Amino acid sequence: SSGINAEYGEVLQEWLSKNGTTAEHRIQFVSSGEDMAMKGGLLSHHFRTQGTPVMIGGGVLAHTILGVSYDTVTGDTKFLILDPHYTGKEDIATIIKEGWCAWKTDNFWVKTAHYNMCMPQRPC
Repeated sequence: SSGINAEYGEVLQEWLSKNGTTAEHRIQFVSSGEDMAMKGGLLSHHFRTQGTPVMIGGGVLAHTILGVSYDTVTGDTKFLILDPHYTGKEDIATIIKEGWCAWKTDNFWVKTAHYNMCMPQRPC
């Protein structure tokens, strides 16, 4: 399984470089969907300091995290998810109504799946 995890990170890095993206980025491995609940602080810091969307994938379909709502007291985290698998018309009302872009709780993540987050870094 660790070979698959490493391979996915390598694929993300190769895609970024082949598509003209020279931006620095961090790859953050998450061993299970259950552990995503513990990444609220990390993601909150990323969005405050970098402000860039986070691509996430691994053992299941890929998604984009556009933001987080993180409660520093309780640790509760909600994730603003954009699902790139939408193929309908460019109609924001439909996209939101049908949940293609929506706030999700930590129950959204498959508990037994691993994930890799690609976190683009802004230039210094």
